[in-house]
Amino acid sequence: MGSLDALIDVQTLDTRADQLRHRRDALPQLATLAQEAATRAEVEQRADVARGRLHELRQRQKGLEDEAALVEDKAAEIDRKLYDGSVVAHKELEAFQEDHRQLKARQADIEDQALEVMEAAEPIDAEVSALAAEVAQADERIAALTAEVESARGEIDAEAAVIASEREQAAANVPADVLEAYEATRSRMGGIGAARLVGNRCEGCHLEIPSAELEAVRKAADDAVVTCPECGRILVR
Repeated sequence: MGSLDALIDVQTLDTRADQLRHRRDALPQLATLAQEAATRAEVEQRADVARGRLHELRQRQKGLEDEAALVEDKAAEIDRKLYDGSVVAHKELEAFQEDHRQLKARQADIEDQALEVMEAAEPIDAEVSALAAEVAQADERIAALTAEVESARGEIDAEAAVIASEREQAAANVPADVLEAYEATRSRMGGIGAARLVGNRCEGCHLEIPSAELEAVRKAADDAVVTCPECGRILVR
């Protein structure tokens, strides 16, 4: 087999390798995976907002509960003084009783506020849990899709390795200067650097070669590198 025939084999294998690379980069699972990742990010963002609101309410609730506990302690201290005999004056007793009443009223008011905050936090807590479940489900789908992508790419990479080996063997039958010219043309022409001449048509650009130029191509030596006058690709006769 002549060097230019071997060049067509190289071109065929390069085209197959290009197709495999395209398949690897355009697996249908990748679009789904990107969509799932975007959905997960959106849900996670909503969960972060909800967690922030819940944290604020929990902090508010704790602050109110701590304040109620302090007021309760003060009321308890006054209550002890009312009954330990340390206060005997009638007016002083009345003042302590009024302070105790006000503190207990204040305590009840604060506890009511804490209860309202706790009730306001309950639906947000449920929202956080629901969003966390959505994120977990998205993670499962993403993990499954990632496994599918890795499996598909593994198969493609194995096929690409075989093609690379075959390409190396085919390229060994092509003179170095021809191979260099082919690779430069292939890079410039979007992946097709060599094409068959079928009749008077270049299979690279699918254009007919004018008669005068076609005659010159046909008279060239079998191993001579000639190019299509229309597209510049190496012609294999």
